[in-house]
Amino acid sequence: MTSCSPYGSCSGCAGRSGSQRCQRCNSKWLATWRMPGGSSGDPVGPMRAGERPLVIVNPVAGSGRARPFWERCAAQCAAAHVDVEVVKTGRRGDAADCAAQAGDRLVIAVGGDGTAHEVVNGLLRRPGGGRPRFGALLRAGTAGDLARSLPSPSRPDLVPAWLTTDRWRPVDVGRLSTSTGRRYFINVADAGIGAEVVRRAARGPAFVGGTGNFLGGAVVSLLTHRNAWVQLRLDNGPVLRRRVRTIAVANGAYLGGGMWIAPRANTNDGLFEVVTIGDVSRWLGIRSLPMLYRGTHGRLAQVEFGQARRVEIDSEEPIGVEADGELAGNTPAVFEIVPSALQVIDWRPSGILTRDARVSE
Repeated sequence: MTSCSPYGSCSGCAGRSGSQRCQRCNSKWLATWRMPGGSSGDPVGPMRAGERPLVIVNPVAGSGRARPFWERCAAQCAAAHVDVEVVKTGRRGDAADCAAQAGDRLVIAVGGDGTAHEVVNGLLRRPGGGRPRFGALLRAGTAGDLARSLPSPSRPDLVPAWLTTDRWRPVDVGRLSTSTGRRYFINVADAGIGAEVVRRAARGPAFVGGTGNFLGGAVVSLLTHRNAWVQLRLDNGPVLRRRVRTIAVANGAYLGGGMWIAPRANTNDGLFEVVTIGDVSRWLGIRSLPMLYRGTHGRLAQVEFGQARRVEIDSEEPIGVEADGELAGNTPAVFEIVPSALQVIDWRPSGILTRDARVSE
């Protein structure tokens, strides 16, 4: 039984398998199981010799698509004798807790961007030094934005090769401090309309599902959002006063289900791409949506781009902040880049290394 579970079992369920537990314990417990078999050889790369990677599955991600997706992946791993340990999360915070207790093992997040966000935060609060090793199977999530910056297999039969590849690359993360404390993000954070969309989606009815609530929140926010005055500072530069719709602080390039918000963003250049969408009217905001998905919104006079290692945003009235699609408090907010904080599996099925890839030592 994994030690990362924050739950206990009732006396009647202690020691029982998942199918034998009562409904109460089954719903509260982090289920774990071991893939049958063992590697006939010692895999190289992200998987160290004799290592069982920890796979953290959010079974409700993507309106429940994550569970069957991982089950297909698990069958392929078993057939290839790739041995892993799996935990399934039961509530918010479980993924972070398990990742924090994973030691120096390779940790895989299965779910959506929110699952990856939790796992990254858990990895970066674990004791000890060194760069945590991380992989993400995000094909089953709602938005899938991080998967565009950190490629991973879309087919379950490719997962064993992905887990045992000998290629990795360093990836930066962002450190965000707001009214609710400090957290890390791996993809994009923003202050403004993005946080409003996330807030509305989180309050939506469960039967609609994550995608439906997100789209509904986006439509309502586009029609009702009010632009706000902010003070923006990049690194040690001057304080800029702007009336904005949103400010995106990007490590990855995409947010909001495929919006190419930061076309020049690079996850390992040690810099944020900072995108300021200024005092855009509601009508222009709606009309320019296709430009956001194509990455051509830079043609608008109200859009500014910059790069920085540190970004400070303050405002006369508190503005909501979100990170990786999770609510993260209000302004004032400080964003700091943490260069090469993680090692991630570098997946290129063609066998072509990316320019920043390394062969594992």
